[in-house]
Amino acid sequence: MKIPLQEDFNFAAAVTDHGWWMLSPNEWDDQRHILSRPVRLRNQKKALVRISKLEHHLQFEMESEAPLDDADQQNIKEQVAWMFRLDETFEPFYTMCSDFNELLHLPHNGRGRLLRSPTLFEDVVKVILTTNTRWGQTINMARNLVDQLGETLPINQQEYKIFPEPERILEAGEAFLKEQIRVGYRSTYIIDAAEKALDPAFKLEGLTSATDSLAKLIEIKGVGPYAFNTLSMILGKYDSLPVDSDYKAHVMTKYFNGEKVKGRKMESVYDKWGAYKFLAYWYDKDEGR
Repeated sequence: MKIPLQEDFNFAAAVTDHGWWMLSPNEWDDQRHILSRPVRLRNQKKALVRISKLEHHLQFEMESEAPLDDADQQNIKEQVAWMFRLDETFEPFYTMCSDFNELLHLPHNGRGRLLRSPTLFEDVVKVILTTNTRWGQTINMARNLVDQLGETLPINQQEYKIFPEPERILEAGEAFLKEQIRVGYRSTYIIDAAEKALDPAFKLEGLTSATDSLAKLIEIKGVGPYAFNTLSMILGKYDSLPVDSDYKAHVMTKYFNGEKVKGRKMESVYDKWGAYKFLAYWYDKDEGR
């Protein structure tokens, strides 16, 4: 299947500019520029999806144990479109890059899109796994979670694991998460995220970038300022900053000659970027990559 693009972009950069491509169950073929992962459909069918780009289209192939009807294919199409933010335009950000004469490699190379997961629940869990740890440990925790709790999808004599549903995580329980998945104190937060994902009143998958909708994310245990601002980015709102140790190290080194600064002063360096502060920081720290 193909999805026509309203705004062209650099596919490889859209996958790899955000570290999510390294987290299970994503698999990135850097030689062929294909992103593969299993997904779950609304009717509980499972499918392996291989996504690539051809000229001005995203294209994807699907394989499943069961036949996929038109509704199934449309569901997969919607998930792929969400993962690559096809509902967003980056022209206003590119205009700012031009106006400020900064980060010009982004509009020139069609960069700015950051990969996200098919569901917000998966992204909430993955953001929780990035807190107070090193990236290598985040990769390990995500792999353990998928390998040990994900359902199996057999395709062509290979087995693929799907990111676990909230029901499966709750069945496993907090002790299992802590001791077997080795997520430590994050087990409490992941359990709470799973409970909220299943709460019809909370409507996790219905949250949007609207301010009143975003505010509900704070109700999830473990979602502090850093996680909230990162999840806001996931939902397409870029006007806040993910202040963590990486942010502090970058800003103090580049803008304050190594001087220790705190709070508002440390965040003010990106004020001029307004609605695109997150993207300005994200690419500023990796400029030239």
